[in-house]
Formats: sequence, C-alpha cells, structure tokens
Amino acid sequence: MDHRHRWIICSLPVVLLILSGAACGHAAPAVRRLNPTWLLKNGVWIPLVAPGQNTPEAQVALMVRNLNSGHYSSVTSQAKAWLKKKANKTNPLVPEVLLLRGDAFNAMGDKYAALFPYEDLLDNFPNSPLYGPCLEREYNIACAFLRGYKRRFLGMRILPVGGDALRLLRRIQNRQRGSPLAELAGMRVADYYYQQGRFRRALESYQGFLRRYPYSQFVVKATIRKAECLLGTFRGVRFDMTPLRNVQVQLQTLRRRYPQQAAALQVGAILERIYQLEGEKELQIARFYIRFGKPHAAQFYYQRVINGWPETIWAKRAKREFREHFPQAKGARK
Repeated sequence: MDHRHRWIICSLPVVLLILSGAACGHAAPAVRRLNPTWLLKNGVWIPLVAPGQNTPEAQVALMVRNLNSGHYSSVTSQAKAWLKKKANKTNPLVPEVLLLRGDAFNAMGDKYAALFPYEDLLDNFPNSPLYGPCLEREYNIACAFLRGYKRRFLGMRILPVGGDALRLLRRIQNRQRGSPLAELAGMRVADYYYQQGRFRRALESYQGFLRRYPYSQFVVKATIRKAECLLGTFRGVRFDMTPLRNVQVQLQTLRRRYPQQAAALQVGAILERIYQLEGEKELQIARFYIRFGKPHAAQFYYQRVINGWPETIWAKRAKREFREHFPQAKGARK
C-alpha cells in the first residue's frame, strides 16, 4: 500500500473522532497519541495536515483556503457542488461546509443568503461543535438587519428585513436558552422597540427579559428602560398611577445599590418625572373635590400639594387656587 492510501485510511477516522468529540486513536508504539488533522479555530475547522488529493477532505481544505484568500464566489459554488454529492451526505464535514458557504455569502455582503446554510446547520446538526459559532453569526446578521441592512430585490437593496431580524433573535433565545447569547438577543429585541418609540412592545419585551433572566448583567438597564416605557405609555394623571409608583420604588433601590449605572442611565431624571406626575395627580384630585362641592377634601389635597411638592409648578398653582377658593382659610395669604 503506497503512502497516500495509507494516509487517507489513517486520517479519515481521526476526522470522524474529532468531529464527534471522541479522543484520538493511537499511532505507532513510539508515539502515544496521534496529532489531529483538523483544528477548530474561531468556529472553522482548519486542516493541520494537507489531505490527500481529490478527497472530500481535500476539497474542504481548498474551500478554507479560498475563503481566507477572499475568493468567496468560488467557495459558494464549491460548497454547493460538494453538498450535492451523494457520497458526502454522511461525511462529518457537512456542518463545516455549510458554515463555509454561509461565511462566503456573508463576506460577499449577501447576509440574507448566508442564513440558508446557517439554518440548515442549526436545524440538522444540533450536536455539532459549530452550532454555537453559527448562532453567533446569526446574531450578528440580525443586528445588521436592525441597523438598516436591506434585502436585494431587482438588483437593488430596497426590502427591509427588520421582521426577519426579530424572528432570528427570538429563535436564538429558544435554541440556546439561558446562555449569554440568548440574553444579548432578548435585550436587543427590547432595545429595538425602545429605539423605535414602540413603548408598549418594548415594555412587554423588558418585562419578559426580567422574568427569563433575573440574574442577568442587564437587569439594571432593563429595569430602568421598563420605567421609561411605563412613562411613555402613561395615559395621564387621570388614570391609575400604581405601576409608576411600583417602578419608582424599584428605581430608588437600584440607585442606592448601583449609583454609577443609575447615574449613567439617568435614573434621577426618571424619578423626577414620576415625582412631577404625582404632584400633578394630587392637584387634579383637589380640583375634582372643588367641582363636586367637597371643600374640606379639596383643602386637604391643596395643602398636600403645597407641602409635598414645594418649588414645583404644581405647588404654585395649588397656592393660587387655594387662595381663590378659600380666601379666609388659614395660610391663604401666604
């Protein structure tokens, strides 16, 4: 048996063992363990030893070299032809070829086309060591979609893909639950709605994030953003303020525990806004009792605004209205 055939017979089992996570086999007695012929580096299998000519492994090694040298179009066509061969259907390098094809499309700027081989890998090879790197690539593509990337149509990039991005991010959370990448995906969805001014959807997303990841590094940010969304969806002081009061307590606790983060995310401004709304609410209650002929209750709430919200516009208005309605009352001339 010549040297080339002997190398192929030895290297193919090694490739299979590496891709399945098993230990490498033994070589000659002088060498205790055989060095692997492929190395997983940055999410891509790199050949350490040149495979035999015209073998599937040699073709994959050529794709890797072409990708590294910038020949992306060649990689997409080579990967497509390789995957179509019936003999390669059970080859352990199928996930690698799918990733290479997606990476080539991605490098060419066709991020939407890259999703098809990536999805093929994620759907059919969940135990592959390339599963995690592939999810990270999809996360980056989803972020690019949300930043304004458009799908090509009639030779022009005019089709928005924001909806596809949100579906990708939700799928990432389901595929790798509880992982740091899932946290990033959940936060990115909520931040997108927040940046678009869709505060009701953002509020739901931040609340869902806090339920799923109560110990995340983003808990402080999500809590503060939730408060901002509550303010954004608040319909006015004539309605129930209980949600705002609840979040006010949470923000005060956060500001004591994480003063630097609270300052960076302007917690003080949010608390001041809630404080002002509470003063306006109390003044509206005083006016309500005036309209319905309840002077004692009205006096109580006017005094409550004056004493509880001094140096605010609501206190000034409360003093003026108190003097108008109760000129003989104690303190009316102050």
